[in-house]
Amino acid sequence: MVGMDLIADPGTHADAEGLSNRVIAVIITLGGMLIFALVIGLVSDEIGRCVDILNKGTSRCIEDDHTLMLGWTDKSLAIIQELALANESEGGGVIVVLAEAGKQEMEATLLSALQMNEHPLELHGTEVIFRSGNPLMENQLHKVSVLTSRAIIALSPDGVSPDEADSRMVRQVLCLKAFKDDLNSHVVVEMQDIDNKELVELVAPDIAEVIVAHDMIGRLMIQCTREPELSAILENLLGFDGAEFYFEKWKAVVGKTFGEITCRFDDAVPVGVKVGATNSVLINPKNSYRIKPDDALLFLAEDNDSYSVNDGTYQQKFNDIDKIASEVCNFQGFNKRPRLEKEKLLFCGWRRDMYDMIMQLERCVAAGSELWLFNTVPAQERIEMLSDNGNKDELELKQLSIKNVVGNPLVRRDLRRLVAVDDQGQPIKGETITLDCFNSILILADDIAIENGAEMQSSDSQSLVTLLFIQDIQKRLFEKNQVLQGTNKRSKKPMTQEDINPYKKLCNPISEILDTRTRGLLQVANCKGYVMSNIIVSSVIAQIAEDRDMNLVLGELLSGKGSELFLGDISAYLSEEELQLSKNDEEDKNNDTKKRKFSFWEISLRARLKRQVILGYKPKNATTTLDANDTILNPPNKHVPLSWEKGDKLVVLLRHNHLEGGKIFESSKDSFHSTVTTPEQRLFEFRESSRSFEDDIGDISLDEKSSNDDDDDVPSSSLISNRHPNNNSGNLMKRERASSLRD
Repeated sequence: MVGMDLIADPGTHADAEGLSNRVIAVIITLGGMLIFALVIGLVSDEIGRCVDILNKGTSRCIEDDHTLMLGWTDKSLAIIQELALANESEGGGVIVVLAEAGKQEMEATLLSALQMNEHPLELHGTEVIFRSGNPLMENQLHKVSVLTSRAIIALSPDGVSPDEADSRMVRQVLCLKAFKDDLNSHVVVEMQDIDNKELVELVAPDIAEVIVAHDMIGRLMIQCTREPELSAILENLLGFDGAEFYFEKWKAVVGKTFGEITCRFDDAVPVGVKVGATNSVLINPKNSYRIKPDDALLFLAEDNDSYSVNDGTYQQKFNDIDKIASEVCNFQGFNKRPRLEKEKLLFCGWRRDMYDMIMQLERCVAAGSELWLFNTVPAQERIEMLSDNGNKDELELKQLSIKNVVGNPLVRRDLRRLVAVDDQGQPIKGETITLDCFNSILILADDIAIENGAEMQSSDSQSLVTLLFIQDIQKRLFEKNQVLQGTNKRSKKPMTQEDINPYKKLCNPISEILDTRTRGLLQVANCKGYVMSNIIVSSVIAQIAEDRDMNLVLGELLSGKGSELFLGDISAYLSEEELQLSKNDEEDKNNDTKKRKFSFWEISLRARLKRQVILGYKPKNATTTLDANDTILNPPNKHVPLSWEKGDKLVVLLRHNHLEGGKIFESSKDSFHSTVTTPEQRLFEFRESSRSFEDDIGDISLDEKSSNDDDDDVPSSSLISNRHPNNNSGNLMKRERASSLRD
């Protein structure tokens, strides 16, 4: 006891008596001090080690019902933002990130995004936890509670070749597949090459949802050549900030046809059906499809709990099919097929999916159109790159002709006049063009520069420089043509093709932007068309992470097959007499005449005659394409009549086979001219003229037996392979109904 007292309390040796006792007491006291110093050192080292583990992010994370992100790339911050918006209504959620990057580095990147002056990242109560480790190691996955996660996002690594990145993703899926039945969550896998998609679907079809980001953006860029405003609308539609897609079951509409529920939801827009029996998704189904108890409806809504079914009073009031048919059959615009014209398009930059982009463009342009490819790739190498070194067939183009131009989009003199070259790189005589002659110009994020080490900001800087050069050259050419036009007018000489611009309106270049921080510079550069590719891909990944069925929906909208988004003019749904034209406002006030106004629901009912879904509208006075808020998706007060005018745009969801050349047309036959007077005759003639896109108009109001085995209703699922090829009963019913109308 005395020894312990001396060790614990160094002052105790002062009470010792005798020299020998005091010497022993001093020695024991010094030993006690050394022991306590050693203990303190051990405790301090252990505490420091624990702190280092926390700083390095190598400790175990114990979470439940969290979203797990494997990898840290340029898209990570955008995905975190979208997931935070998705969890906002629930008070926030938990996101766990496992990546090979350092924990402190990732935290610093997140903190920097939170403190940005413009467009800062907002977590909305969501907690983000970082762990550093190799996502390909099974023990590292256990460290982030992979078995209790609700969704897993596997991001393709940056800075490696597409094939190498995809091979890592295949291994990642195999590593997750090793957990077998213990893994309850689905995996959203980002890949870079569409040809490698089947590998993941082969090894893990039950848990994996594959996103090929590069291919998706390529298709979107082509769509933007047809509609430059579509990118901003898609960015708004795919994100969780505003209206987005939700699946929900409603017992109140079971037994109703899809046409009958058009006006049954005040705060949502019915878009499609998830068939309970087959787990497939029908987007924009026929009006005759009858809702079953196991079916879940696909809605565009503000949130999953922000809408409810109404009593159906409005639908009953305006659901007179004879009246609707008589109204729309009296003007040609409703059933008019626009005439396609030849176009000239310019692609600045090179993408490795150029072959797929050209083939998609081939399907939506008129014969005689030209595509000019302007980049630094030598003409001799382009043939091999387009064919992927023999892995793809040669381009067989009927509508489109390719013009190769070798030059640097960052050099102004190369942009002033484009000279086409042959396969040997020699200029072709007479094949020259200037920038004011193009109908569409795409500025691509050049894959060649990215492969050479260019980062996001560097790629965006190059795109902005090219954009500024093109806009300035276009402006100078336009001013020169204006001077020539004025000179010819004064001299009263006939104007020649060389004196004037054959295209009256200069096109706005569309630029692909990778870094979200570049958004603020777009207005400075007066960029009226852009594609925020990383934002759109991140939104798609976040949507599928929240609901894996969204892969079927978004995949179809961005694939160019099945149903597709489009911007249609209001004049395709209302006649000239029905439109509220601004030039007649004063006359209407003086004469006290009241034109009939049409509500959003009335326009939607007319659209259903064409088998279309109206998601929203963009007023004519919304001139800018930069602000997605100009477009009103899922508008409120759908029953309230509105003043429409020519130039108002509608966001339309329609079948891809109802498109030609990027324009809406409502029938494969000639324009419909009504020469009959009775409603029955008008309805029958309208049925016959519109048979190519909707065989069953009357199903909006007539309570008939549904024929759900329609050949052009292709479900958005590979699970459906047997489609009942013999559908004679449905056709017989339609012939009998048409016969009764004749009588």
